[in-house]
Amino acid sequence: MSSAVLYLAIVAVWAIVLVPMWLRRDTDSSAVSRFRPRRGAETDEVDAPEMPLAAPVPADVPPAPEVVEEPLDVPVPELRRPVTRATVIARRRRRTAGLSLLCLTSVVLTAAGVAPWWSIAPTVLPLAGHLALLRVAVGMDAARHREYLAARARAREAAAEARRIAAEAPEAEIIELVRHDEEEVFDQYAADRRAVGE
Repeated sequence: MSSAVLYLAIVAVWAIVLVPMWLRRDTDSSAVSRFRPRRGAETDEVDAPEMPLAAPVPADVPPAPEVVEEPLDVPVPELRRPVTRATVIARRRRRTAGLSLLCLTSVVLTAAGVAPWWSIAPTVLPLAGHLALLRVAVGMDAARHREYLAARARAREAAAEARRIAAEAPEAEIIELVRHDEEEVFDQYAADRRAVGE
């Protein structure tokens, strides 16, 4: 058996895993950002050649004031996109297509006589496991959708009940407030008023 199968397996892994990771590196840098230092976490250590020590400072020279640099607390923006349902479905489709292509490649290599018959198993098993996980995920998605529909129906029923209660409630009695213009308003500066004791 030649090493062509090994080279094909390496190319297949590269095509399935590394190419999509490389294409997503600008938008989703979570995997790469673990290895990069953050802006606020850089150190001042530099790999520079050692310099000779300076001559001792005479005692009559006052020491220079020390400059203390405070680290800047600059928040690093999060570059990850929110995970939406469309993102998850696209990821599932890519993974299924890649595993199916890998399985098809191993079947073709086995049919051509390049690889032994048992070399199909390492590609069929991950595809079968992925399809089993997809089946569970579809069940979970269906259950989540049923819960959403039930919550929406409950909200609709609650709104209808609130409207029904509001329609059955007796109307409040409207009291008309009448302004009496003939009331005398006390005016302390009126001419006919006198202070106590006058």
